[in-house]
Amino acid sequence: MTTTETLIDRARGLYEKKYPEGRLWWGTDGQPITGAQVVAHAEAAAERAATINWKVPDSFRAGGPGEVADGRVRTTYYAVGAIIEMLIRTATGAPYADAWAWYLRPDLTADEARAMYMDVAAFARRYGPEAA
Repeated sequence: MTTTETLIDRARGLYEKKYPEGRLWWGTDGQPITGAQVVAHAEAAAERAATINWKVPDSFRAGGPGEVADGRVRTTYYAVGAIIEMLIRTATGAPYADAWAWYLRPDLTADEARAMYMDVAAFARRYGPEAA
């Protein structure tokens, strides 16, 4: 088992405590979302992190932690940020994490951001709901 798989498995416990009723899988538009939709969003964000001009002091780095390759924020934005926060908390043991604070860290590299988005995709692939 890889480190990423271990992290994702450990994050499941936090997910089950924080979202016992599955509310993570509801979009910002009030509609249910699937794991596959979150995977697509996270993979697009990973690709964006690999291709944009990633430099500070551009505090928005051409988008935010949930922005996708075409520049539009999708209904899956909340889920992507919530999974980032759970992965950070799991990795660090912190009682709280904020996806924006992580994203705006001056020392955050494009490679680190891309890796995080791929972890988000792996989490959603493993634990997200199927399409109804």
